[in-house]
Amino acid sequence: MRDQDPADPEANPFHRVTDHWEAVVEDVHATARKYRAEEWTAVAVHPGDVTVLTGEPRTAAELTGGFDPGPRRVGFDVVVPGDEFERLRDALADRTVGKCRVFGAGGSGVVYRVAVVETADRDVAALVPLYYDRTDLEDLLAVADEHGLATHVRPLQDDQVVTIEHADVDPFVPDDDGA
Repeated sequence: MRDQDPADPEANPFHRVTDHWEAVVEDVHATARKYRAEEWTAVAVHPGDVTVLTGEPRTAAELTGGFDPGPRRVGFDVVVPGDEFERLRDALADRTVGKCRVFGAGGSGVVYRVAVVETADRDVAALVPLYYDRTDLEDLLAVADEHGLATHVRPLQDDQVVTIEHADVDPFVPDDDGA
């Protein structure tokens, strides 16, 4: 992961993310409506933050060996409001994922994806919008190569998580035109 100063507007992708984020959210809602029209239960979440986790230590205690957090999550870390997390968790509880469709776009150096997780019994679709800075692609591919790719959806408190494993990293990788 890049070493950056979050106060530096050039290093902080927030302004670049928000430029296109509204269109991504509109697409999520349109896709959810299509699933509902086909009598699926569609659960869409609205991330407040999405981060590519690489498993690298982040605290001084971890770096010096004073704290061992155990196995780390790697892949996408998606923070959503607590009520949305509960709906997603409940909708996917005791269900098998059948497939994951991924839709994408790009812009301003940011890669946008919407992962649509369909249950095997074809009655629940969970829609999770994602984004990452294109400069994080190398880290994302390294994580996927070593551990596989997963999306971890959680509430802010970080005491629960819904993990969605992706069989294929390719849909999350932008093509040559950035999408």
